[in-house]
Amino acid sequence: MMLGRRIAGAAVMGVAGLAALIAAGIATHRAEIATAQRSARSAAAYLALVTPTEPHTSTYQLVQLLAQARGIGTLPGWVGVVEVYHGTAPLVHATATPLPQATFDELREREVPLRSSGEVIVPLKDKDDWDAVGAVAVRVVATNDAVLGGWGFVLVLVLAAAGAVVAGLRRSALAAGVLGAVLVGAAAYSRVVAGEAAATDRWLSRTRLLLAEASSRLYWTGAVTTAQRLAPLARGAEILPDSGSTEIRRIVVNGVPRAQVMAALGPGRWLTLSVLPREANAGGWLVITVGLALLGPIGVWLIEWLARARAHPRSFHETLTAWGFLAPASLHLAAFSLVPMLFALYLSVHRWSPLEPVQPFVGLDNFATLAHDPLVWVSVRNTLLYTLHVPVAMAIALTIALLLRGRTNGAMLGRLVFFLPYASSVVAVALVWQWLYHPEFGLFNWVVRSFGWEPVDWLGDPRTALLAVMIVSVWLQVGYQMLLFLAGLQAIPQDYVDAARVDGANAWQRFWHVTFPLLRPVTLFVLVTGIIASFQVFTLVYILTGGGPLHATDMIVFRIYQMAWEFLQFGGASALSLVLFVLLFAATWIQFRLLGRRVEYV
Repeated sequence: MMLGRRIAGAAVMGVAGLAALIAAGIATHRAEIATAQRSARSAAAYLALVTPTEPHTSTYQLVQLLAQARGIGTLPGWVGVVEVYHGTAPLVHATATPLPQATFDELREREVPLRSSGEVIVPLKDKDDWDAVGAVAVRVVATNDAVLGGWGFVLVLVLAAAGAVVAGLRRSALAAGVLGAVLVGAAAYSRVVAGEAAATDRWLSRTRLLLAEASSRLYWTGAVTTAQRLAPLARGAEILPDSGSTEIRRIVVNGVPRAQVMAALGPGRWLTLSVLPREANAGGWLVITVGLALLGPIGVWLIEWLARARAHPRSFHETLTAWGFLAPASLHLAAFSLVPMLFALYLSVHRWSPLEPVQPFVGLDNFATLAHDPLVWVSVRNTLLYTLHVPVAMAIALTIALLLRGRTNGAMLGRLVFFLPYASSVVAVALVWQWLYHPEFGLFNWVVRSFGWEPVDWLGDPRTALLAVMIVSVWLQVGYQMLLFLAGLQAIPQDYVDAARVDGANAWQRFWHVTFPLLRPVTLFVLVTGIIASFQVFTLVYILTGGGPLHATDMIVFRIYQMAWEFLQFGGASALSLVLFVLLFAATWIQFRLLGRRVEYV
């Protein structure tokens, strides 16, 4: 039995480690495919730039095209196999297999890169960039060593051995397996980063050679003009007038990493080729590789759990049944709560914007920016002030619950009337109150004018806007809180109230010494949920005031919305959402510490 568990543990850990390494190999191979595609496009742009055409046509001179095509592979330092086709006929390797006619027709029709037999093929357009007259193919560099070559094979064996040792031991020993899986996942990710960096360097080296060769064949002067004409050779990159070394280097420009290399265009003439390195966006592969490797320890834990469960079959079946019922809800929470929370945590430490090509890691810079943003502090202040409506609404709701706790038709009708606002659409309610608050045609100002007073711009005046929103919130929440207090009142035994009446207690004494203490569990629940809801208010603010006037109703959630969807600062918005989570957690903890200890549950 123990031997079987150890074999199963070794197999699970080994397969999980192998999966992480295979994922690294896939990522590296994808990078090489993208590099081959970009290199083929650069070579096609180079041929279009340096190859002369027949007089008065856009057709290349075949002899010149042949010479330029064969010259690419002979450039000093060029790494990789390149083939150029005129129509379907190969020019670099005359004895090579011609390009299939179907492939050439697809290139002409779709004008998109194609993959065939380990190479990437792009169309070669004529001088007018109108029609495909041939193709350029670049061989994809093989990356099989990324899976099981050398260190990968050793890591898989070590992880499998760890699985065999951990299986059958105590749970504390599983921590060693988790650590080993994390290390294997991190090693696989490092292979991804190295492969992505190598692919970037390979494209930079090839393009630098093409830029230098194109410049040497043409007689241009002026760095600006040269950069403009050479731009098609480096799509997706920047060509900057500069000088320096021809070594590839990594730098950071305004927080964005760049890979740069210098290209010599002639005596005293240089250009800098600058591109976003592929490894800058490889962070997602860390989650994939480490996650796959961690499947090993999870599998070992399941094996151990199954082994222990077999000794108690009844408990095992009950546990499986329970998890069967819990699985849909657990998966829903994981997909729509846990994963977004982890993603928000990831965004909070990155400068993430859909308009930027890279999302660099910035650590706690987003939180530091929030601390120095006055609008963030204004939103925190407004949210805290807005929260003051919660105890007011609770007092009103409790009063109404005491008045309507009877079973008469009037009491039931009153409950329905007070509960309807809570059951209504928040957007519809906000629109109705927006009309009620209208400075010219609103009902409230009509009443104000009837007393001879000046009308009030309830939502347009910074002094009254927040109070106006709080009034709407009280009107919305009173019905819901009333029902909770009614449920609490009905749960109080009538014997306690009768005993207090016999002892001579009046109505206020009976409420304060009997009813209210027994309502403390309900009161605590209403207070906590009310404050949490007040911290998350958004719809009322968005419809009624839009955060104005002069940020008088700018709440935390509304500030998060503006930062994310108006200013496209998703990193800062995620950081502020985490701050909101901390505030809610602290507020809830304080309430339970101060009020929870005095609650008596009956």
